[in-house]
Amino acid sequence: IAETLNKSVITIEARTGEDERLFGSVTAANIAEAIERARGVRVDRRRIRLEEPIRSLGTHQVPVQIHGDVEASVKVIVVPKL
Repeated sequence: IAETLNKSVITIEARTGEDERLFGSVTAANIAEAIERARGVRVDRRRIRLEEPIRSLGTHQVPVQIHGDVEASVKVIVVPKL
C-alpha cells in the first residue's frame, strides 16, 4: 500500500473565487475519498497527517500513516473546478 501511495498523484478539484482562493478547504476526508476513487485503496481520514486543511491551489505533499512506523507520501494537486 505504501508503494502505491508513494507513486500516486491525486488531483482534487475545488471551487475558487476570482483571485483563485479556495471557497472552504481540502480536508483529510476529501483526500481519503480521492485516494479511494483513484487507486481503490481505502485510507482512514485520521491516518492522513494534515497540519491544517489545504486552502490554496497547487501541489502539496501529504503524509499518510499506513501502519505503525510505515508512512507514505501522496502528492495532492488542487486545481480550480471549472
